Amino acid sequence: RMPFSPPVVRSETTVGRRDALIRGTAGAFLCAAAAAAPPPLLPDFVRTRNLLAYAYAPDSDPVRESLYFVSRVQEATVQQERFVNGATDQAALKSKMKLTLRLVEKNYRLLDQITYLSAYVDPESLVEATTAGQEAAEALQAAIDYVKGDLGAGSMGDEQRKYLTENLTTCREELFHFLRFVPQEKLREARDRVENENSLNREEYDGDGTEGVYNPVVLPWKNRPL
Repeated sequence: RMPFSPPVVRSETTVGRRDALIRGTAGAFLCAAAAAAPPPLLPDFVRTRNLLAYAYAPDSDPVRESLYFVSRVQEATVQQERFVNGATDQAALKSKMKLTLRLVEKNYRLLDQITYLSAYVDPESLVEATTAGQEAAEALQAAIDYVKGDLGAGSMGDEQRKYLTENLTTCREELFHFLRFVPQEKLREARDRVENENSLNREEYDGDGTEGVYNPVVLPWKNRPL
């Protein structure tokens, strides 16, 4: 794995529950890997309205579509870290992060994507891959829950900033680990789609940069080998 911030400390109850889930999930996929996997759930904005400039069209390849969602989650962690690092007020940060995190949580459904893509992982690597995927989903959920329930009023403290950035970084880095085990050509194509859509959005964007939905960042896989 690539080096990253120290792992977030979790309770023994959480770790035990996670390990049990990993073992159960791994066993299930070892039995079902040969079966046709169902397509990933389409995000809510497909059924409602698209907040981006381009017209959303699902990928005809469900694996590539799922990898696209995972790539969007990685992008979002960079965006949210930028919000956290620039924040001085808790209430302002909460207001800014809530919309994007709600879209990430409801539209990209990270744990669903990890579960779906695990069917395409070599059985010998399944436990390692599933562990990384579960760690990523758990860290993202910890950040979401903290923003919802623990950010309040007053200035941002160092410990608050550290907790959020460590969880966002852990999510992103564990996804890099998980993605080592998925079909690499499809991953490259999914990332190309993200980059192409972002380029189109930059051309079409006519806001003033304060909306919080459109907030381009350097994509985390740029200049980083697969």
